[in-house]
Amino acid sequence: MPARDQARIVGYVAVSVAAVLYGLWANLSKLVEATIPPMTIALYTQFPPGLLYFPALARHKMPRKDAPLLLLITAAGAVAAPVAYYYGLTGTTASNAALLSNSESVFTVVIAFTFLGDRLSHLGYVALAGVVIGAFTVTTELRLGDLASVQYLAGNLLVILATFFWGVDNNGSTVLSRRSRILPMISAKLLLGSALLVPIVVLTGAPLVPSGPDAWLLLVIAFAGVASFTVLFYYSLRKIGAIRAGSILSTSALWGVLFSLVVFPGQPLSGTQIAGGALMAGATIALYVFGGTKEPPAAAEAGETLKPAGSDGPRLP
Repeated sequence: MPARDQARIVGYVAVSVAAVLYGLWANLSKLVEATIPPMTIALYTQFPPGLLYFPALARHKMPRKDAPLLLLITAAGAVAAPVAYYYGLTGTTASNAALLSNSESVFTVVIAFTFLGDRLSHLGYVALAGVVIGAFTVTTELRLGDLASVQYLAGNLLVILATFFWGVDNNGSTVLSRRSRILPMISAKLLLGSALLVPIVVLTGAPLVPSGPDAWLLLVIAFAGVASFTVLFYYSLRKIGAIRAGSILSTSALWGVLFSLVVFPGQPLSGTQIAGGALMAGATIALYVFGGTKEPPAAAEAGETLKPAGSDGPRLP
């Protein structure tokens, strides 16, 4: 098998494992929020992973030309997204959040289409529409005559907003991950995001030091969820591109629902939401199989794992 094909397979495996971790992330976060405010969760699920990878950042100087894009993905993926997500999670269920995570694939594709020049086949766009319709069904339960009575509407909308910001992050990270080392990039983003979150935590009155019986779960989310997930997902972004990686990541919804049925058996989905979730899952699979995306630019050599791609990688649009 050619080295490039082997590297691509590893990329698919990496994002598949990341999808499982992402599905677990929502459920653990829902457990923690019972005793810890959302802003504290957002801060402590990012700061420890940023410190973990700091030695790599200290040995690698981020190119000055990458500073604007790094600031963009930090503001979107390490500040706006976690704030919206954790506040949204307080107003919805873990299973809803897991299903609505599929919205990230829509935003990733739309942004990639607009700014990175990625394209889908006609069937790919049909599948994309299926994901949108499924997300709409899960969010509103099709109670269009009385949306105000939808129990989790506000929380669901905040989770969708978070997936938009992560879609911005996905595409910006696709560009950076092909011309910079992954671990320093992750550390820089998470540490800078944590620094920006601290004054917000203070202004909201959330505690800077977490406490309570579930505080230890923050470390599980930080290292098993954020640290491991981010490395695997960024690696897949470099190897298979934003659209493919974002589409496969959407399978995390299935894992998230399975985990939520075990962890929160008292929060079942309605029949309408199950139908919407099934549509999202099927459409996501169709998006992957029939999307017909263009091949991403050449990635790094197969022997490399967390090193940057060659100088022929994409530049800022």
